[in-house]
Amino acid sequence: MTAPDTGLIGEAPAPGPVTTGDARQRILDVALVQMSEHGSAAVSMRQVAAGAGVNVATIYHHFESKAAMLRAVIDERRYGQRLTTDRPPVSAAASPSERLVDLVGWLWHQTLAEGPVFRLIVGEAIRGEEAATASVHAVVDGLTAALETWLAELLPEHSDSASDLASVVRDAVFAMIVEHLTLGGVDVEGARRRAGALARLTLA
Repeated sequence: MTAPDTGLIGEAPAPGPVTTGDARQRILDVALVQMSEHGSAAVSMRQVAAGAGVNVATIYHHFESKAAMLRAVIDERRYGQRLTTDRPPVSAAASPSERLVDLVGWLWHQTLAEGPVFRLIVGEAIRGEEAATASVHAVVDGLTAALETWLAELLPEHSDSASDLASVVRDAVFAMIVEHLTLGGVDVEGARRRAGALARLTLA
């Protein structure tokens, strides 16, 4: 997963003149920041318009409703596509444990870059927002399938257990997401240390 254009976690796009060509993307960028911080129910179209430097009519030109805008914020991250095209830069010469650690470290680095999106979809899914709940299911299913493929390729010594290992790694990553969003402090090195412990338990 590549880093989004919104910059650091929670950082709003800088204000400035908006042309027709970039208005839609700026609306989505601002909506992502505002909704991830406050929840979609607490964010009005007027607030998004003010943050994006456009009028409300411009938002309705691109999105028929706030729900449609929320769906676009999530769907246009294209997680399914990116999970099938991205490949973790893991050396085949490393030991199996090192390969697993490198995979999890790379995956967590990509996850941290998507902080506002994960904050948004987890929060909205908990509140029962249909678009976010569907997105969570899609991300879980896509990540599980991608991990199974990656692990079968990166750990041929354990290809017969790639499916089970993919589920374990997926669960560990989502546990770190919840911890990071609620308590903070899970950096890439911390993720790598946890992956090392996981490797010792699963690749023995």
